[in-house]
Amino acid sequence: MEDNTETVEAVESDSQPEPEPKPTLADAGKKALAEERRRAAAAEKEAKALKARLDAIEAENLSREEKAVKERDEAAARAAQAEAEALRWRIAAKHGISDEDAELFLTGADEDTLSRQAERFQVLSAKTPKGTHVPGVGNQPTAPASLAEQIQAAERSGDFKLAISLKSQQLAELARNNK
Repeated sequence: MEDNTETVEAVESDSQPEPEPKPTLADAGKKALAEERRRAAAAEKEAKALKARLDAIEAENLSREEKAVKERDEAAARAAQAEAEALRWRIAAKHGISDEDAELFLTGADEDTLSRQAERFQVLSAKTPKGTHVPGVGNQPTAPASLAEQIQAAERSGDFKLAISLKSQQLAELARNNK
């Protein structure tokens, strides 16, 4: 009997097992699978749309932030420029410099530089005479100044005694010319 079991075992070991049949989906299962795929595609499409909206909102917020930063920087620049301008005019007023000269000569950015420029301008402008020359005070002009110009120069310089004397001369000349 042993021989019999060996042959059965040999037959069983030599034969290959039959493949199991693949399960087939019924029509209901196929419909459910198709419906699930449609839902997945719709959900994916909606997720992409929401992602695009989120990206647009983030870009808009970033643009707002960038705009706010730009406006802040522009305001800071305008404030710094206004402070520098106020400083320039304060230095000009302190040193008695005219508006035109301040525009032209006071170009520094800080108070120390502007003060040094104003002091230097005063030294240089004192060397160059302005207006008509008053005889006996400085260099002689190439052409003599008229009596009216001498009177104006004396009044500007604060020499009222000389101004009165020159006005007396002017009156005397007017009296001679009217005779």
